[in-house]
Amino acid sequence: MPKHLFVFILFLLISLCNHAQDRKKVALVLGGGGAKGAAEVGVIKVLEEANIPIDYVVGTSIGAIVGGLYSIGYDAHDLDSLFQGQDWLFLLSDQVKRKDKNFLSKEEKDTYVLSIPFSFKKKATFPTGYVVGQNVVNLFSRLTVGYHQMDSFKKLPIPFSCVTVDILSGKEVVLSSGSLPMAMRASMSIPGAFVPVEWNDMMLIDGGVLNNFPVDIARKMGADIVIGIDLSNGWKNKDELTSIPAVLDQIISIMGREKYKVNRHAADLYIHPELKEYNATSFQPAAIDTMLIRGENAARKEWNNLIALRHTIYNGKEPSAQQYLSEKTKIVRTDSFPIKHIIFKGINKEEEEWIRRKIHLKENANIHLADIDRSLSTLQGLSIFSKVEYQLANSTPYDLIFTLEEKNDKRINIGGRFDSEDVFSVLLNVSNRQALSKGHHYALTTRIAQNPYLRVDYTYGGLYEPGIGCTYLMRYNNFDAYSYSKKIDIPDFLSQELSLYYTQSIGSFRMQLGARYAFFNYHGYFGDQQEKISPDHFINYYANFLLDTYDRKYFPERGGKVHLESILHTDNGASYDGNGPIGSILVHAETALRLSPTLCMIPAVKGRFLMGSNIPYIYRNYAGGTFDNNYLSQQIAWETVNNLHLLDNQFLATKLALRYRIKKKLYITALGEYGKEAHKFSSLYNGDDLWGYALRASYDFIIGPIALQVNYSNLYKNVGVYLNAGFQF
Repeated sequence: MPKHLFVFILFLLISLCNHAQDRKKVALVLGGGGAKGAAEVGVIKVLEEANIPIDYVVGTSIGAIVGGLYSIGYDAHDLDSLFQGQDWLFLLSDQVKRKDKNFLSKEEKDTYVLSIPFSFKKKATFPTGYVVGQNVVNLFSRLTVGYHQMDSFKKLPIPFSCVTVDILSGKEVVLSSGSLPMAMRASMSIPGAFVPVEWNDMMLIDGGVLNNFPVDIARKMGADIVIGIDLSNGWKNKDELTSIPAVLDQIISIMGREKYKVNRHAADLYIHPELKEYNATSFQPAAIDTMLIRGENAARKEWNNLIALRHTIYNGKEPSAQQYLSEKTKIVRTDSFPIKHIIFKGINKEEEEWIRRKIHLKENANIHLADIDRSLSTLQGLSIFSKVEYQLANSTPYDLIFTLEEKNDKRINIGGRFDSEDVFSVLLNVSNRQALSKGHHYALTTRIAQNPYLRVDYTYGGLYEPGIGCTYLMRYNNFDAYSYSKKIDIPDFLSQELSLYYTQSIGSFRMQLGARYAFFNYHGYFGDQQEKISPDHFINYYANFLLDTYDRKYFPERGGKVHLESILHTDNGASYDGNGPIGSILVHAETALRLSPTLCMIPAVKGRFLMGSNIPYIYRNYAGGTFDNNYLSQQIAWETVNNLHLLDNQFLATKLALRYRIKKKLYITALGEYGKEAHKFSSLYNGDDLWGYALRASYDFIIGPIALQVNYSNLYKNVGVYLNAGFQF
């Protein structure tokens, strides 16, 4: 090699080495604190304004989430928008939007307070955390496309590490490779609140348990200067330990106290926003906004120190704006990705074929993030998976990998209800109906109440395939009935019904076609004439159609419901009492219209029309109460009157309700009803008027609505008071 060329290369290498030493390496340490992480975003905003370069990011808990996103190019503006734009109540839960659920899932969620899985083969187990965290994991996956599998987090635009704790060994674990979204999720696994994350034979929980301010990890990564953001509220006294979050925060502080003290004093610049009145669960929009501002204010108080620190970082040389910007990485966002293969883990081939048809994603095509989100919602809405996660391989075209874990399909469901008519009722259910694969599905349900019943259901088919089924229902009824304020003698009776049917569910639509044998054994007399009623039996044919798109059953703001049912009643399969069969048509349609964030209008139309002569008492029209089918299968809700009221053969009514949300889960509803009844359909327009109005105060309690209602209707002509608590059944 010529001598002058060797000298030139040596000079170039020396220059590069000197350039590499132009500034010191800076680490940003982000402490844990749940919702208080919003303050960290406010601090980052000021760091960016001060042109402070960041070479390493280390985080614990919420700090791991903020830090993980910052390390791949999300800036303060992006993080601000993410914090303020999320539905945190939905994210930090395993909720599935009602529109994505199947009918069985809707019925279980809207009826039962408690659902307990069980197995005849395995020992009973209980959840290791209140929340699995599916919604938040899927959000992380959406935000970190391209970084789902990393050989090393050092290869991220800004090298990153996050702190967790392995509860099997009791040791601190620093995650620096693997799945970035799962690493973020592991670091925020608050004990008892979130299920631990299984990772390489470890069970990982929130790193704040042992190291909530990991300055020591930043030093090990090679940082010369550490900027630390501490979200702790300090040591609490007795008067401040008045909530579960406060106690949990204190426990975490106890376990990591010694390391925290050391790390706090090891930071070169320590920023501690004033967040005394907030805690890890303060995800309310106003609280988030305030904490963002307080984080920013805390950093601005350190502005002179930041400028001095920047001078130190660059060894006394002020960087140009261009030099600072050249060191920053901005996340490149895209809404679609080329997908080569779609892979499913955790299910068999038959189930995979069905799911591929269900989610409508195609291989060797561009797939939008919105399509992946819809697929995730569909899979979660099946309510048969305890885990629904996805990953995209890091090279294009991507492989889209879904990881699914099936729930135990056997479960015990328990419901409870109190109201001023039936006092207290309990509903018990044992079933295996929530299974995807085709097979034998059963349910055993009993209501323990003043009017009890026992119901056995059997269906053969897949959860989302056409099925053939049968139902046996034994029911005892003993209730009061009225006709315009006058009490009617109604015999108590024991009924038994056996139904055979074909059923099909498609999205929010369900259809049943079937035949039913019914036997009624009466004990007593009916009506003013004290008519003795003999036991009776029927062979009925029915078609039932239900469309339910409500976003919530009890306090809906969007969507609607349509229920249509047509029945032919006979006593021999072809006629009734020597004449033609008796027909009935039931119509019920309603919708929810959101007029403002706090005001909702719910209009409805409902009616039942009987055709034929000599209608048996058991199939006549009855209305009353706040929900359908309470005492009889054809009972129509007439919300402005208590008890059951006998109507004529033709009945048509409208309802208009205005519901106002006073605050959070407290509502007040004003409603009015107007209808017509007549003996013949042709006389319905000129028939008798039915009307009523009610005022209801309700609270959306976790174990079912609590409501107090005052009503008046010309059906009863007395002011009624109705109190209820719990789900309807």
